[in-house]
Amino acid sequence: MAPKAIIFDINETLLDMQEIRHGLADVLNNDESLVDVWFANLLHHSLVDIASSQYHDFIDIGAAALVMVAHSKGIALDNELAKQTIAKHITSLPAHSDVAPALEALKQAGFTLVALSNSSKQGLRAQLNHANIDHYFDHILSVETIRSYKPHPSVYHWACKQAGVSPKEAMMVAAHGWDVSGAKATGMMTTFVSRPGKIMYPLGLPPDHTVATLDELLACISK
Repeated sequence: MAPKAIIFDINETLLDMQEIRHGLADVLNNDESLVDVWFANLLHHSLVDIASSQYHDFIDIGAAALVMVAHSKGIALDNELAKQTIAKHITSLPAHSDVAPALEALKQAGFTLVALSNSSKQGLRAQLNHANIDHYFDHILSVETIRSYKPHPSVYHWACKQAGVSPKEAMMVAAHGWDVSGAKATGMMTTFVSRPGKIMYPLGLPPDHTVATLDELLACISK
């Protein structure tokens, strides 16, 4: 069954994070390998917020995680500088080359397209505007509205409600195994995008589809 609404994760799924690697490496002694450690810590501590019934802005969590990663390597980093650095670079990421053509094709095919991100409302709007893909989406949704984070079930249920569909009528598309597994657990259809270096979480709930690029998505869901 083809979905009525397609809900897209943003960072790494649609936007190329390579640019932020260079920017954050500047405050990590030019060690780009630490940027992956930082992003994992950012996601980890957003889950800590969920588990402890807290909510902090995604940039604030990112800054705290960046300070922690720097400290673990003996690098002195001020929290305000960390925050400014992340905010500057995360809002100037380009879209992957396959994104705009795929979104255009899906829109022309009549699907409701939804952007769903852990980023703040302001940050998400800035990201999509900079990448020049904001006009493709019928709904642009930030978890800031409900003060929780993916992969909590409430986020996916809320996103589906905003799109006017039930979970079984929606598909989550993401390059993160945890996001795919979280959406699948709510009854949504899912597609994993195997961006370079990304694999599906081996213990997660399996996706309905796996694609190397978004160019393959329309053909997958139209079968």
